[in-house]
Amino acid sequence: MFKDRKGFSSGHLKIVSFIERHPDEVLFMTEQEIADRLGISIATVSRFWRAAGYENGKEFRQKLRTALDTTPALKMEATISRLDKASLPMKMLEQAMVHLRETAEQTEPEELQRAASLMAGARRVYVYAPGPAVALGELLTYRLSRFGLSVRMMAASGHEVLESLAQVQEEDVVVLFHFTRLLPETEVVLDCIGRAGCAAVMITDREEFRYGAKVAAAFYVSRGEMGEFHSMVTPLLLIEQLILSIGLLNREQVISRLEALGELRKRYADKLPRGKA
Repeated sequence: MFKDRKGFSSGHLKIVSFIERHPDEVLFMTEQEIADRLGISIATVSRFWRAAGYENGKEFRQKLRTALDTTPALKMEATISRLDKASLPMKMLEQAMVHLRETAEQTEPEELQRAASLMAGARRVYVYAPGPAVALGELLTYRLSRFGLSVRMMAASGHEVLESLAQVQEEDVVVLFHFTRLLPETEVVLDCIGRAGCAAVMITDREEFRYGAKVAAAFYVSRGEMGEFHSMVTPLLLIEQLILSIGLLNREQVISRLEALGELRKRYADKLPRGKA
């Protein structure tokens, strides 16, 4: 919905962040109420709509209401309607290249190394990966466990999230995925790790959210516009970059662990034939 934010002022970025976190509330708020809520002037709110590409607040709310009413089926239909069988492979490749380019422009090598260093040196790495991010979280957990790191997946929702948060210590690192909109659980995770004083690494498809979260490292991954099918190409690539960066930092330990795994496979090859993993 806010694809190009380069021309936004700091006040406009506050509005963007608020809309992404509380879209349902924005539908029924006046410009004055938004200004009071964010501590900015009503003039800033009024100028925001045109800066975002809309005629006024009414036009924006109409589009937002349509986006919020969009079901997963309609998202898929909206994407597929622009494709045909013959063009599908090329269209997907072109779109993936766009996502990768947008993500690369926002990714700093130094931040990637900082995140890898924090995770490699942590007492334990906790992974919060709700919804579609669960597969990414499981991949990260699987690979880092092979490296000899202590990694735990957190529950995705409800009070069970607190079971892991109660164990988090200052020497730990929490990796959290934040896609589409801010979940109550994500707010709780961020608050708890702030109280514990441990580092956090965030991966999000909401660029403006990076500026408000108190985390050690935050990465933006382009996945598509609101109301469309969301690609997982860029977050998967980022996860693989983190895995390889951690492997390079702990090279000797990683090689030793993998060699030990290889020896066990040979020893028990008859009893436990190797699977596809």
